Amino acid sequence: MKIKFFNLGFYLLIIIFLLANYLYSHSNSVITFEERKAEVNEKLQRVFSFLKKSKLDGILLSTVRNFAWITGGGDSHIVITSEIGCASLLILKNRKKYLIANNSEASRLMNEALKDLGFELKEFKWFEEFLKPNRKLEIIKRLTSKMKIGSDTPFPGTVLVANEFSKIRYQLTDSEIKKYRWLGSQCAQAVKEVCYQIKPGMSEKQIEALTSNALMKRGIRPTVILIGADERIYNYRHATPTEKKLKKYAMVNICAEKWGLVIAMTRFVHFGPLPEDLEKKMRSVAKVDSTYLSMTRPGIPAYKILEAAQKAYEAEGYKDEWKEHHQGGAIGYLERDWIVYPGLKEKVRERQAFAWNPTIKGTKCEDTIICFKDGIEILTEIKDWPKIKVTINGKTFYRPAILIRQK
Repeated sequence: MKIKFFNLGFYLLIIIFLLANYLYSHSNSVITFEERKAEVNEKLQRVFSFLKKSKLDGILLSTVRNFAWITGGGDSHIVITSEIGCASLLILKNRKKYLIANNSEASRLMNEALKDLGFELKEFKWFEEFLKPNRKLEIIKRLTSKMKIGSDTPFPGTVLVANEFSKIRYQLTDSEIKKYRWLGSQCAQAVKEVCYQIKPGMSEKQIEALTSNALMKRGIRPTVILIGADERIYNYRHATPTEKKLKKYAMVNICAEKWGLVIAMTRFVHFGPLPEDLEKKMRSVAKVDSTYLSMTRPGIPAYKILEAAQKAYEAEGYKDEWKEHHQGGAIGYLERDWIVYPGLKEKVRERQAFAWNPTIKGTKCEDTIICFKDGIEILTEIKDWPKIKVTINGKTFYRPAILIRQK
């Protein structure tokens, strides 16, 4: 009986493991289809309001980021590095919605990215887009005859409204926040995994490969991987990976996306005792970053946030360091929706995501956060990572310190 019980327990553990692995790998279960559909409907209402305000009859969406946004996470990319997707969506103020795609892409997009979302397919043969007359252009002209149509890319017969349209993406829906929390947590675990795997003697390229693998095995696509080792961290604020081998000090900096949403974060690892000067710089940059976090409140103009950070830099003895690298800003369906600079009048919105990234030569502080009415939420926190405690105006922040490892 004991043997049978042991076997039953063993098989139950296997079943639990397989089920957990299935749920982990099928991460779209982060939200239900009903939640996704509600997200899409809410966004469509924003689109219709945008069309009315802009005096447009419709909008043509062709970028990967806007396809992902309006479909609640659909993927239209083929070439990973391209901003333009393999198909276009046409949304008209009369509530009609079309997918315009060639026959190589149409069935996949309709069956997967757009399934049960109410889009009507307008299909053409793959080669007809290269002929004259252009079949895709013909279809769009027929659907929009005598209409004023906006577009997020330059397209014949349309009005380019990319910058204006991007603003309606800024405030996150409930389901986007759920997805962002999952994504932030998984990116944090991936970066932590890498930081405990790397060893002196590894090249920056090898660490890049570890980082890419840690993300992609979680179903997350890296869009930026910056890996610096030793003096390259001091010499270059953007250390793109090389064959340089790690001795003591490593930087792992990522931007990564899933469902179109982008996470940004940076962590550092040092092998052996931390030099006093490096520790001082890290504490100072943590104070500057905490200033950014404390100022990220709904309604605050971007330039005022930067002014507060400039004072923090000066108070730490690094007055001009902010000039050496951009300081970050709003994030969402781009690595940055906007980057803060002197005089920028963009205002922080409730339920908007941010990734500030102050630097002091050799150090940096960067996490992705969401701003709420009553405070911020850090999406990329690593719970058991060493922290630097910073108090500003009675509020305490815990910012990431440099992880010290022994060889």
